[in-house]
Amino acid sequence: MRLTLKFSSFLIYLIRKFSGANITVSGENIPDSPVLFVANHFTRFETFVVPHMLYETYGRTSRSLADDGVFVGLLGKYMRWVGTISNKNKARDCIIIEDLLKGRSDWVIYPEGYMVKNKKITFDKGEFCTHSPEYEGPVHTGAAVMALKARMAQYRAKYHRKDELKRFCSSMGVDSTGIDNTLEVKMVPISITYYPIRPGKNRFLTWIDSKVHQRNTRLFEELEIEVNLLMDAHMNIRFGKAISLDGYLKEFMADEKTLYDKQKINETIDKKRKTLTNDTMKRVYSQMQIHFDHIFILSLVTMPTVKVCPSYLKTLIYKNGRSLRNFEDYNLHEELQKELFKLILDENYEPFVSAIELATKQHILYQDSDGEYLFDRSLLEKAYPFHKVRVKNTLQVILNEIKWQKPIVKMAKENSLYSEKELREDNFEHLKKSDWGYYETEYRLYHEDTPAKEDKGAPIVLYDDKNETGLVFSHGYMAAPKEIRTLAEYLFAKGINVYVPRLRGHGTDPQALKNVSAKDWETDFERAFTAMRQVCTKVFIGGFSTGGLLALLHAAQYKVDGVIVINSALKLHDLRVSYVVPTLQLFNEMVGYLHAKGIMEWIDNSHTEQPAVNYHRHPLSSVAQLEKVMSKVELIVKNVTAPILIIQGDNDPTVKAESAQLIYNNVGSKDKKLLLLPRNRHSILADKGHDEVFASIERFIQNHL
Repeated sequence: MRLTLKFSSFLIYLIRKFSGANITVSGENIPDSPVLFVANHFTRFETFVVPHMLYETYGRTSRSLADDGVFVGLLGKYMRWVGTISNKNKARDCIIIEDLLKGRSDWVIYPEGYMVKNKKITFDKGEFCTHSPEYEGPVHTGAAVMALKARMAQYRAKYHRKDELKRFCSSMGVDSTGIDNTLEVKMVPISITYYPIRPGKNRFLTWIDSKVHQRNTRLFEELEIEVNLLMDAHMNIRFGKAISLDGYLKEFMADEKTLYDKQKINETIDKKRKTLTNDTMKRVYSQMQIHFDHIFILSLVTMPTVKVCPSYLKTLIYKNGRSLRNFEDYNLHEELQKELFKLILDENYEPFVSAIELATKQHILYQDSDGEYLFDRSLLEKAYPFHKVRVKNTLQVILNEIKWQKPIVKMAKENSLYSEKELREDNFEHLKKSDWGYYETEYRLYHEDTPAKEDKGAPIVLYDDKNETGLVFSHGYMAAPKEIRTLAEYLFAKGINVYVPRLRGHGTDPQALKNVSAKDWETDFERAFTAMRQVCTKVFIGGFSTGGLLALLHAAQYKVDGVIVINSALKLHDLRVSYVVPTLQLFNEMVGYLHAKGIMEWIDNSHTEQPAVNYHRHPLSSVAQLEKVMSKVELIVKNVTAPILIIQGDNDPTVKAESAQLIYNNVGSKDKKLLLLPRNRHSILADKGHDEVFASIERFIQNHL
């Protein structure tokens, strides 16, 4: 059996390798005992993939049942070779129980009994039911029956009465000596989810059609969906918590005599099999991975109007996505576990664009004469032939997968009652709290108390809902938001909302810089911009020193109303950043791998111009991250097209004055201004001449409203 599995796994490995299939395993540990796995069923290749992943990930051998219709030709021979048996095999129950009792192999059962292509699942009168032309009614209880019988046989084996063991199945070649009494047969739910589900032609399908002309047949539909899933989707196999069968047999096992009472056995199994099946299937369905498409279609159907404004839909999806994270014990796709704010930041956010394209292609969304999207609910609810629904109405299938979960549907309905303005304000508050949460968590790692709003590292948000203009302005490397406070208060007094984010690793302890990356800083800036964009009509961005570089990176990728860059370095006086630092960092990483100390882990900064704000030392590793920011800006600065104001001190001891000229020359902006000021300090926002800088920034913003 293991040799067969090895070869089969090798074949599936090759298929995964060449198709690019993305299959992941998650969830609970599998018990060290015989297991009857119970899974939901959506595609044919689950029959092959699940045993393969069990073997590859856990080294476990398993067999499965399959539809009798696939046991034909070479495929049928292959299925039998890998240990799969037909669901019409009369001895199937005996074979399964025998394998479990002997510990020979685990089994994978699909209680739905067929591929539930429409994902139409309901929980009626305490039972999980499926609805299709294939079958209408409760899911099958056979898996529960076999698990209960196997567990009873294990109990009976303790009493070594060989003559009684065959009562369950006369063909079983098992007696008490063939059963390991130290093991306990258990059931483990498996939840299988695919994302994204997208119909459409693929190379393999086109080739098949050219050879056998099977278009519009059931085979063609299955290939269209399943080959696309294999090549372009993520398949998540989640193992749930093992279910002990003893709780269902507690009363039955109280007396040894009842173990041999045939009537009592039948009554107990008949009584408990539905309960066990429903408990198991509840875990199967509730642990199916919730992904972006679920939230997209749920948000669409709960919207109060048929006119679909993309900006409103995005704010609603974002609200639903983050509300979902408050629910316990749900299996969320990685995309939903993270901050989803890029959905409302990026006009071309791929999952949203893909879902809109699917809805438009299947005519659930259509555009009126004014170019506005309208939602056709009747088409979403239209009944399609069962074997075509995955291709013709994919979003209906995705909605069916989630809508039986009443708490999630209730949450979406409640959120849909908010206006777009209310959603935007709520999202703004949430993003502010997220920013503060990162700061508080990091601060507590290095201090015994909690941070205060006035601390140097605290993000600064000055907001009045009467102001329509906002500015996101970042502090520099080794500094903290406090270095921007005076500028922020000046602009706020002029009617401009200001958000000064804290770049992770700053304003707490220099050690914190060891654990952050340039990408973290970009994300911190993007979060602040997204927050301000939610509540302001016009949003400008900028930054001091490294903060200005982050503003340039942002402006090169997203639409902004203007950019302000102050003393930002594409060239430094200290050549270590561009040449020595990367070399030393690589050396330190190599030495660290050998568990020794590098030649220079820390750089002194005790001479800083702002000792109350800046760190007095910083790790070499974080300087390497700074160099990454500089290098990235150099590559994409040409993509900046928004109006830009560049301010530079002519005798800056840190940043070469020519750096400002480089930025000016290389940005793609037609509206650009370079202001070179006579200054001999880097921190020109805090020196005696800062009034001139502040006035220039305000004037730039006012001129571009």
